[in-house]
Amino acid sequence: MTLLRRLLPIAALALPLLAATAPAKAQDPSFRLNNSTGQTINEVYVSSSQQRDWGADLLGADVLLNGNTLTIRIRDGQCLNDIRVIYASGRSQEWLQRNTCQITDININ
Repeated sequence: MTLLRRLLPIAALALPLLAATAPAKAQDPSFRLNNSTGQTINEVYVSSSQQRDWGADLLGADVLLNGNTLTIRIRDGQCLNDIRVIYASGRSQEWLQRNTCQITDININ
């Protein structure tokens, strides 16, 4: 019991230091795109903000129904990204220069 009493203050001091040094998301730019729009999304594009083109549609032949989530995987370190969605109606919406390394979810309402 005396050993536990001696180690407890040391552990209490060490925990905040460990938490401060552990990166929460670090350089992982992957995120979840949550569709809460009431509409179907037909196309999703995510590209580095440094690129001029959008690249391939991440949904391919699929769609992202209202209430569903798409997990978007991006290579580590590519934090600054542009995001574009095209709804079934043909309307599009864009978010430019989003630092996806700092987020885990993008909620589209």
